[in-house]
Amino acid sequence: MLKFTVRIIIFLILLLISGELVLRYVYGFCSAPLYISDPDFEYIYAPNQDVVRFGNRIKTNEFSMRNEPIQESDTTVILLVGDSVVLGGSLTDNDSLASTMLEKRLSQTLDRRVRVLNIAAGSWGPDNVAAYLKKYGLFNADLICLVASSHDAHDNMDHAYQLVGVDPNLPDKQFDWAWHELWVRYLYPRYIKEYTEGDIYFAPKAAPAQEPGIHKNGIGFNPGFGQLAQMAREAGIPFFIFLHPEISEIEFGNYNGEGREIIQFAERDSIRLIKELDLGTSVNFYRENDVVHYNKDGQLFLANKLYPLFLEYLKPQP
Repeated sequence: MLKFTVRIIIFLILLLISGELVLRYVYGFCSAPLYISDPDFEYIYAPNQDVVRFGNRIKTNEFSMRNEPIQESDTTVILLVGDSVVLGGSLTDNDSLASTMLEKRLSQTLDRRVRVLNIAAGSWGPDNVAAYLKKYGLFNADLICLVASSHDAHDNMDHAYQLVGVDPNLPDKQFDWAWHELWVRYLYPRYIKEYTEGDIYFAPKAAPAQEPGIHKNGIGFNPGFGQLAQMAREAGIPFFIFLHPEISEIEFGNYNGEGREIIQFAERDSIRLIKELDLGTSVNFYRENDVVHYNKDGQLFLANKLYPLFLEYLKPQP
């Protein structure tokens, strides 16, 4: 009996060690992209990171963009701004981002270095983007493109809650043990938390859905739309909105009430707005069990649709 117990203990120890190694070196646990808080725009990826998570490389530059460092020689610059749709997150490799593909393709076409700066964070609204640009400037941009979704109409900043280092999806330091991270970030919140607690993370920004899809409870139309348009006007550069649908909107064939608010804003202020629903989008471009985020094919779709639009503004006019 003693030998059997010892074998079981040894087996469990080996299982824990092997599991720890697999989680770390195969899936990238204890190597998550980290976040920092900011008093102006709430939070963003920490700068100067280079990690591999779930087989995807996540790199950030000195300004927390998913790009190579900014250089003085960057004379042709596009700002591709938005939320996690643009950011890609840990499930999208840097090379698979629309911003990366557009940089390479536009540079080859125009035979000069073109930067497509990825300025975004998960659950950001346009006001977060505007606050970031007010703080750091426009990086000598030639064009600003905001990728927005219907729920951005009321996804307003409130600065009421400290999320970085509290929400497990916004870590500010690495876990010491992969098993601990697996429990805290995945097993507990997905399978246990709902039976033991009543609150959910990001609850302050969520609202009961009146229609299918994501809804936010900000009071009034998000001021960031107008702020970005004004910043572009003052800089004398073009600005347009690319309205990305949620899966429920693709299935319905039209944008929901919040999306129509964004469309009405653009029409009223004479801002160019591109409706992705008019471009042949598909639910096949979305991640499995996800209602809004692109998969790898979706990022390529976005790059293919933005490429001629960007080229239209960058090519010399005859």
